[in-house]
Amino acid sequence: ASTLTSKRFRLLLKLLGIRHQRTDVGCPWQNGRVERFFGTLKSKLDHIAVNDIVHLNFALSTFRTWYNAVRPHQNLGGRTPSEVWKGIDVYTQHPKSIEGFSGWDGRLTGLRWRW
Repeated sequence: ASTLTSKRFRLLLKLLGIRHQRTDVGCPWQNGRVERFFGTLKSKLDHIAVNDIVHLNFALSTFRTWYNAVRPHQNLGGRTPSEVWKGIDVYTQHPKSIEGFSGWDGRLTGLRWRW
């Protein structure tokens, strides 16, 4: 998109000290984390009906919670992105509580550890 190549956008990135990385067109393997996220989202969305924008926003919020705070990721050593982001060592710290999580009529399940 032209927005991502505009002079204003590039100036803002420079002022913020952000280096913009782009992938080659037609090369999804260069952006594996995002592709994996969308692949997981699409495979789950195929099984629910979305009636309106309010329902979609609620469904996406539920998915975000499941993906980032419930679902352990293999490449993160069995931790969730939320645990990694917060610097939580799940192997030495004890959670305050553990609760079951279920969303999308049981299609998103797991345990949510509260730290």
